Amino acid sequence: MISGTGAQVPGEGPGQSLLIQGGTLIDGTGRPPVDNAHILIREGVIAQITTSSGGATGNIEAIDARGKFIVPGLIDSHMHYRDWETELFLAYGVTSVNDLGNPHYWQAALKHGFNSGRMPGPRFFFGGEVVLPSEEAAQNQRPTIVRRGLDVIHKPEDAPIIVSRLKESGADCIKLNEQFSGDLFSAIAQAGDRIGLRVISHSLNVTDSIRWGIRGVEHMEGIAVATATSPRAKDAVARMHLEAGHKNTPLYQWMEPAAFDRVIHDLVDRQVFVNPTLTFEWKAITEHRRDFEQEDLRLYSLPALSYVPLDDRLVILGQYHWPDSRSAEEMRQFRDGYHHVQQFLAQFVRSGGRIYAGTDSSAATTPGLSMHQEMQLLVDAGLTPMQALMAATSWGAEVMGQDRKLGTVEQGKLGDLVLLDANPLLDITNTKKIFKVIKNGRVVDTAYHADYEIAIKRPGPESKHLYNPVPVLRDVLPPIAVEATSASLRIVGRDFRPNSVVRLDGHVVETRWVSATELAARLTPQQTARAGTFVLTVDTPRPGGGSSQPAEFMVVFKQER
Repeated sequence: MISGTGAQVPGEGPGQSLLIQGGTLIDGTGRPPVDNAHILIREGVIAQITTSSGGATGNIEAIDARGKFIVPGLIDSHMHYRDWETELFLAYGVTSVNDLGNPHYWQAALKHGFNSGRMPGPRFFFGGEVVLPSEEAAQNQRPTIVRRGLDVIHKPEDAPIIVSRLKESGADCIKLNEQFSGDLFSAIAQAGDRIGLRVISHSLNVTDSIRWGIRGVEHMEGIAVATATSPRAKDAVARMHLEAGHKNTPLYQWMEPAAFDRVIHDLVDRQVFVNPTLTFEWKAITEHRRDFEQEDLRLYSLPALSYVPLDDRLVILGQYHWPDSRSAEEMRQFRDGYHHVQQFLAQFVRSGGRIYAGTDSSAATTPGLSMHQEMQLLVDAGLTPMQALMAATSWGAEVMGQDRKLGTVEQGKLGDLVLLDANPLLDITNTKKIFKVIKNGRVVDTAYHADYEIAIKRPGPESKHLYNPVPVLRDVLPPIAVEATSASLRIVGRDFRPNSVVRLDGHVVETRWVSATELAARLTPQQTARAGTFVLTVDTPRPGGGSSQPAEFMVVFKQER
């Protein structure tokens, strides 16, 4: 079994000395590549970079990198860790991650385990979450979800204490959601800036968020709203239910390029970074849809990855197929919106803006692999391969305030590197052609192991937003049917899905979805052929889903005339 055990994991702690000889160095700063680079790493830190092989002495492990290309270890700046993700991140050269949503005490435990070398895995950072009282109350009403240890803020004056508590607990940034605004947001941002914790947040209007002190914008909704300025666009947006990170929305068709300059100026002037999460939101409508899906399918078909939960596979692969049920007009709206997003990002970077690459895995993307798909979509949007690589390395380190030790291959930085078989500046997809992954100055085991198991498992049941919820059955109307007759039933409850079905005595009943709170069911004379009391449930298939609590349903004897 491969797991963290408490002892230092081979290949995870700082190494003795490692010399990488003769590769082409693309250091992540944006400077031109350096041929015939020799990189010496001592005790996990880059000690020397030269273009000659002399000078290094002692017990040194050497890697012949002639014909290879050396880039910084990749940083996934927005993900949600799960028990099964570790080997995928490492295999695809993701040596650092920033977790933006999990039980707080589990995040702290993972950070200690991964970063101390006692568990194999990527370097781990996490965002400490702050919530409003209304969110805490909602969480307390969901007993099936483990409490995430969130800090609740009631008034701006609470911000310094709460932010200091986050810092003490090990948080590396502050994660807010779109419900925060005004004085509360500003108080948290100012308190965080004073002690080196930056606010990374969802946004429902980035112009407001910039004024309040945001440092990293998650997703593109807030930018879309801020650039929908005409009366017609504003009216259309006002009629939408907006939620940052909500997929498959027609919002982006209303972005207006004439408004881009103003918003971009504000972002660049205040040094605000943007994470567009392109793979998360748009992979299913790009020209790469089939290729990306095939990449994922090939990966999940490997016997050594059989430990990846079925529900997660279904969620990730299912995200390629939401367009299948959309009309041609809807697809035109989605594609027009995606084109606007691409225009904005290209103009943003040309104007000096910085993008940090984050995939929101494993919400709807494959850990590790999706970082490479994200870089591909950034290049499609108009970034150069160098800029896309910086979004996945140096700019990702900057937004987290970790750029003094990570993100570039420079003397004094931590020894996290990826050696590639082909030049990513000629074709960004060459980042997938990995020769070796180095973390902390040690070569990482990038094989998959069917018996992999993380040492410290995530507590509680899964609760991803793309999972189908367990249906809740409240009432069946009428609660009886007559023997050997057909009957129409109204099923009342909540969290019903279009593919939910009613079962009577374990057998599927003809079911029609009316809404999230109502189903219509029709019993046949064959299903009511026998009088008695039977169990009726509502079942929703995977991913997630499950069976509702049972209700009793009676079939009464037919009265003889």
